[in-house]
Amino acid sequence: MHVVLTYDTEEPGQCIPKLRIIWDVHRSFDAPLTIFVVGRLLEEEGPDLKRMIDEAPGLWDVNSHSYSHARMLPKAPWSKESSSAEEVYEETQRGVDAVRRHLDQPCRGFRPRTGAGAGYRGWHGHLDALRSAGCTWVSAYLKSVFEDALPGDLHGPYTYGPDGFDDLIELPSHGWQDALLKPFRGLEALAVRWPSEHAYPQALVETPQEEFEVYRTTLNAAEAAGLPFCCLCLHPWTMIRDTDPGGKAIELVLDYARKQGWEVSTLDAEAALCREEPDRLVVAPEIPPQRTPGYDVARNFA
Repeated sequence: MHVVLTYDTEEPGQCIPKLRIIWDVHRSFDAPLTIFVVGRLLEEEGPDLKRMIDEAPGLWDVNSHSYSHARMLPKAPWSKESSSAEEVYEETQRGVDAVRRHLDQPCRGFRPRTGAGAGYRGWHGHLDALRSAGCTWVSAYLKSVFEDALPGDLHGPYTYGPDGFDDLIELPSHGWQDALLKPFRGLEALAVRWPSEHAYPQALVETPQEEFEVYRTTLNAAEAAGLPFCCLCLHPWTMIRDTDPGGKAIELVLDYARKQGWEVSTLDAEAALCREEPDRLVVAPEIPPQRTPGYDVARNFA
């Protein structure tokens, strides 16, 4: 199995300095990383990030996290209004263009804010926006198909052939996003837990070791499920914090991966492998019921 650590780089003023700490940890293991960058952030801090990437360009996989970090996908049951069809195209194209222009990177991939169960299944406009922007893959399946809750499903990569886009590959993330494992602006209350073998942890984590234990559970479950890779969705501004200023949780993950004999990879590399070895791909999931018009999500939380 391969292990992919991805970092959604979105908070102005703090993500780039904290990404430097993360980069130093990865470099100490000679381990690549995937980052998704908000285009608007690059307009202010692009030169700082480019200098960092230029130190060892072979270890960086840089892709788009939209232009302004707009909400492109609805979230049940607490959703705010998401972007219009026109805004989806603009957020996608401008975000991708910003990475290519400011960082001189190919930007083949895209990740929308928050993600959703089953990724972009059923959203033709979002997929068409990716194709129009020249993307070949997306990492939008970051939640469970069960009400778009966490932890994310252990689902393999697939194409959007059922939606008419068999040229676009979905590379899901798995388990927990780091921001909802720790106290953070009260948003951890929105992470729904339910009875399941993967309903972990039982409480918010407080130390790097406790955080690592969550990721280790995900990694082991992904290997047991036979996934070709396990992808973790992380954020510089919540990974580097007062309780973990040096990125110890990341160090523990990378050390564990090496001890298990797992290769640390990037999503761009995994997309290429999926095209070279189509047997890595699985059947695309069904469109989740919560996307059906008139669906009453409240009945599941009564």
